[in-house]
Amino acid sequence: MPTATRSSDTRLAEQLLGLLPRLGQLWSDAVRDTSGGSVVRMKVLGALSRSGPTRSGELAVFCGSTPSAMTELIEGLVDDGLARRDDDPTDRRAVLIAISRAGQAEVDRVVAAATHNIMKLHDSLTPERRARLRAAINDLSEILASSSASKETRNVR
Repeated sequence: MPTATRSSDTRLAEQLLGLLPRLGQLWSDAVRDTSGGSVVRMKVLGALSRSGPTRSGELAVFCGSTPSAMTELIEGLVDDGLARRDDDPTDRRAVLIAISRAGQAEVDRVVAAATHNIMKLHDSLTPERRARLRAAINDLSEILASSSASKETRNVR
């Protein structure tokens, strides 16, 4: 690969990584604006919403948290009625954490606020830029989905 192309590809990767804090800020603003609690709480609720009932160890790995910190966070979610503990049908010694209706409503509120914030940015774009952005996001989604699908998943017990 020519050096100029490699340098250009490296710059693209750096630009993509540079977007993460900005996207994270849009999400944090939505959590704050809706009084959705902490970003980590919302990350756990979002994971439960997308993936369904999950073991606390898997949630800890996903969030980059210690098991004891995750247990404390889950306890708060359960106490607040946003999540519940269910028996694991595949292992009677294990418990699955599931999102409650109230928890799903909380996720929906924050997602709606974040979507609104992004739409305000989107509305300022020309139709051509919207089309290019849509195509780029579709391409990136496909790339990331195929990358994720090719990795072996692990169960944390």
